[in-house]
Amino acid sequence: MEYCVSSDLTPAEQKKLVLESDKAFESEASRKVSALSDIPDLKIIGLTGPSCSGKTTAANKLIEHLQKSGRQVVVVSLDNFFKDVETVRRQGAAGQLEELDFDSEDAMDLDLLECTVESLLLSRPTVLPIFDFKTGKLNRNGSLLTPTVEDVFLFEGIQVLYPGVDKILSRVAYKSIYISPESPIVTGGEHFDPNEIRLMRRIVRDYRHRDSSAEFTLFLWKGVRENEERAIFPFRDRCSEAIDSTLAYEVGMLKPYLLPLLENYNPDALFFKEAKALLQKLKNVQPIPADYLTQNSLYKEFI
Repeated sequence: MEYCVSSDLTPAEQKKLVLESDKAFESEASRKVSALSDIPDLKIIGLTGPSCSGKTTAANKLIEHLQKSGRQVVVVSLDNFFKDVETVRRQGAAGQLEELDFDSEDAMDLDLLECTVESLLLSRPTVLPIFDFKTGKLNRNGSLLTPTVEDVFLFEGIQVLYPGVDKILSRVAYKSIYISPESPIVTGGEHFDPNEIRLMRRIVRDYRHRDSSAEFTLFLWKGVRENEERAIFPFRDRCSEAIDSTLAYEVGMLKPYLLPLLENYNPDALFFKEAKALLQKLKNVQPIPADYLTQNSLYKEFI
């Protein structure tokens, strides 16, 4: 599917586009989620997709459906199983790993993950770790959880498809959902492919929620894409269900957030040409106000 969006929509037409797009996504996501949440013996669900695919929204829908069917859900973010930044840097000094890459299996503490999963499955009191992205520190003394034998464990993160993670999670009754933008958008006389859409989402999300500049996001993006092509995309067909998270209105909605970040991009910084090229592509895109978003819209994740 390809979404073609006019650049001269009236406010009423823009609002209709947002509402209908959110409704269509909600319908597809609910249908796919229901297919898994109705499995009676399911113990672990993996929710995955590449960077900025909409995993948080899908997780909320999974929780809602499981709770309606009488199942209790324990959500575990795989983003909390990264190694301490300083530990990784010391490893890098030994030639094992050059830098912390949050989108690589090498940055994950798989031993900690395995111990945590084992403890949860045995219904033991379990301390869930917390990784602080601002400090780069892994706190092993996070929240204490006392699971029950009836609980369903939802592991969320791009890391679900990593071979080491998959091996740990698939030891019991296990299903997974893959979510990602799959459809391109044509608007403002330009074609935006799914990977480009995710990059724009990530620039905005990283700035608003992780206090990162566009320069830093673009610096990381090459490694992110390489890791996706190596460790995510080749294995996505392993997932039980797939959800397309492209929303027809999103390029227009991202534009007002992207412009100041790209217009103020340091000319001496790396990937300046890429930033300016993206800025040029957005030139004729009609902005769409975020005020039109529905209460539970996927886009609450990014803006």
